[in-house]
Amino acid sequence: MIRIGVIGAGYWGKKIIEGYLEASKKDPNIKLAGISDIQSDVLKTYKEKIPTLIVDTDYKNFLASPEIDAVHICTSNETHYKICKYALEKNKHVLLEKPMTLKHEDAYKLISIAENKNLILSVGHIFRFNNALLEVKKKIKEGYLGEIKHIRLQWSVLMKPPQGRDIIEDLGPHPFDILNYLLDDWPKSLACFTKSSDIAYIYSIFDDDITAHIELSWSTPGKMRRVSVIGSEKTCDCDCLSQKVTLYENYEPHEVEIMANDTIESELIHFAHSIINNGLKNGFEILNSGELGARTVELLELCKHSQSKQEWVNLEDDDAIRQTRYSVITDIRIGSDSRIYDQVNLYKCNIGKSTKIDSFVYIEEGVEIGNNCKVRPFTFIPTGVKIEDNVFIGPNVTFTNDKYPRAKGEWKLLPITIKKGASIGANSVILPGVTIGEKAMVGAGSVVTKDVPDYSIVAGNPARILKFVDEEAIPIDVRV
Repeated sequence: MIRIGVIGAGYWGKKIIEGYLEASKKDPNIKLAGISDIQSDVLKTYKEKIPTLIVDTDYKNFLASPEIDAVHICTSNETHYKICKYALEKNKHVLLEKPMTLKHEDAYKLISIAENKNLILSVGHIFRFNNALLEVKKKIKEGYLGEIKHIRLQWSVLMKPPQGRDIIEDLGPHPFDILNYLLDDWPKSLACFTKSSDIAYIYSIFDDDITAHIELSWSTPGKMRRVSVIGSEKTCDCDCLSQKVTLYENYEPHEVEIMANDTIESELIHFAHSIINNGLKNGFEILNSGELGARTVELLELCKHSQSKQEWVNLEDDDAIRQTRYSVITDIRIGSDSRIYDQVNLYKCNIGKSTKIDSFVYIEEGVEIGNNCKVRPFTFIPTGVKIEDNVFIGPNVTFTNDKYPRAKGEWKLLPITIKKGASIGANSVILPGVTIGEKAMVGAGSVVTKDVPDYSIVAGNPARILKFVDEEAIPIDVRV
């Protein structure tokens, strides 16, 4: 018997918990052994229903239990790596929800740990267990549709965009995985374009000139998980939710008879059997392996690279792929026509429209940057900084946010505001609590220790007012 614990009992975790309970009725090799979640009231509810469950609000304590052989991790995306790594180090088999990690390097680290410990590591690419898609795959493999020309995937719903989640990371994994499932191939080039944070369009090209178009949306009425395959002889349309497949021949539709299945249950049973058969060592093919999950994460990273540069990415170009690997971009919102260059570190910040973020820029959580701004290389912008529209920030500018910084202990955030139209010269330092006024100019190498008035030019250490500018930012010869 495989004793499985679930970590994370949110919206999806609850479905997985119910799935294990149902799967255990059909397969005596499966047992739901326990649940870990930070909400103690949720655990109490499950414990009252099933007194034998192991429950704990601390996943580390939970994973220490010898009564758990494997875990299914259903926590938020940013926690996947650390929880999965800890579980593998505790010798637990893992089924990790998608996206596997937020960085491909982390995904491959997990794969390496699992291999070294002879553990199963699977990823929640659940549509590989969808009977309707299985039928589509058969039609493609048999040549029933003729030569495949194009595949369209629509992954959309009308909902408030989840806070702190990126649409490419959140909705993109399944479509990319389905394309690989159907074609047994990965794209050789792709492009990703967005007009807002809740809509994305991804185009990709495969061998044999097969093209694919993925539409991701949190703004489209109705929930849609649809795959359409266009062949030289016939066209196939698959509704992945209802598991209905319709074939079109000479423009006439007819439905294919499908025995719809519970994809969650099928995936969970497959995970248990992967463990029992010790994966590929006994000739058992793991349909949703960690390697598939890691490759999908790479494609998501390349989509973000394409999105920021507004250009196609050639996956056969090692340099293009390598460049994205030096950047860390997590939970950011970026406006249309903005560009982010390579080797940056951006974390939970908001960037407006038509703004340019050059290489080697570090921006921390909560930073707000407006429209039509330009941030040059080697600039550091910490939490507490707000930059309004049309601001220029030269290279090597450093903002600070704590007047008395220490390596340890309490600290006090003092916000900085840069008003619209302001310009800050290279190598300047902006001290905490400062406001730089509208269309003000800070000379190169200045140390700004106090507020800078609107339309003023300041320079020096400490910076002092030299003169003022007019509405067109032209200097006025006025001594102060």
